[in-house]
Amino acid sequence: MAIGETTVTVVGNISSDVFMKDTHSGAVAAFWLRSNERRYDKEAGEWCNGRSLAVRVSCWRRLAENVRDSLAKGDPVVVTGRLYTTEFVTDGQSRTVTELDAQAVGPNLSWCTSGVQRSPRGKKRPEAGHSAVEPGEPVAAAVPAA
Repeated sequence: MAIGETTVTVVGNISSDVFMKDTHSGAVAAFWLRSNERRYDKEAGEWCNGRSLAVRVSCWRRLAENVRDSLAKGDPVVVTGRLYTTEFVTDGQSRTVTELDAQAVGPNLSWCTSGVQRSPRGKKRPEAGHSAVEPGEPVAAAVPAA
């Protein structure tokens, strides 16, 4: 983490298709995330829309592949990462886009259910204090019988 970096967590819905491409830095997946405020209006006796936030999310390497394989437009998600703005000129007009470089992305289990399936990795020795459970192998299989 760099000095002055802004790390945030945004809760919302994926509002675009998940776009995937390969770059010289590795695979990147990108999508738009929209977070809409909902408030209860006591006078009207109903829920109403409040402020909203739209942010472009970028996911890199393994996270990009897992997002591509797991999530789609409309899915409720929780995204944590580094927030920043990008300024550019298009058609002679200056524009600013809020972007989020994702460190973690997951389904928002307040609004959906999900199953966990570990992504396969290259085999390596387990670190001290960790078992050598293979991805997809039940944990009980790695625990010796008493």
